[in-house]
Amino acid sequence: MKPRRLLPALALALLAGCSTAPPGQDWLALPAGLVLASDAGLLKLPVAAAALAFYVVADPLAPNWVVEEARPADDHYILAMRMKAVHNGGDGEARQVFTRHAARLAAQPGFGGYEVLAWQTGIESARPFPRRVAYGEIRLVRSTTARTTP
Repeated sequence: MKPRRLLPALALALLAGCSTAPPGQDWLALPAGLVLASDAGLLKLPVAAAALAFYVVADPLAPNWVVEEARPADDHYILAMRMKAVHNGGDGEARQVFTRHAARLAAQPGFGGYEVLAWQTGIESARPFPRRVAYGEIRLVRSTTARTTP
C-alpha cells in the first residue's frame, strides 16, 4: 500500500480518538470515515454495498432482545421476548433481560418486588434465521411499608 493512501486512514484513526460527538453518538463519524476511505482507494463499490447490506441486517447498535409486555391486570405482566435474527452473542442473556425488565416494572410506586409465575425459553423456527424466544409472567408484590403523610 502506498504511503499516500495510508495517510487519510491514519488521520481518521487519530481523529476518532478526539471525537467531539456526544456519548453514544460515535456513529456520527461513520460518513466522514467512508469518504476518507473512498478517496484513499480503500473502498470499492461492491465492498461498500456488501457492508451496507450487512449493517442493515445485523444493526450492531440495536439491542439483542425485543421485549413486548402485556398487562392483563393491575399487578400482572406478561413479557414476550424475541432475539434479533442476526446477532453477535447474547444467547444466554434472556433471563438477565427478563430480570432487569421485571425489576423496572416492580419499581413502580406502591410495589416492593415481583414474583415469577412462569418462565420458558425456546427457539422459533423462522425463515431465513431461527430466533431465540422467551416468555415470562410476573406478579408485582405490593409494598408492605406504610406511608405516612406529613
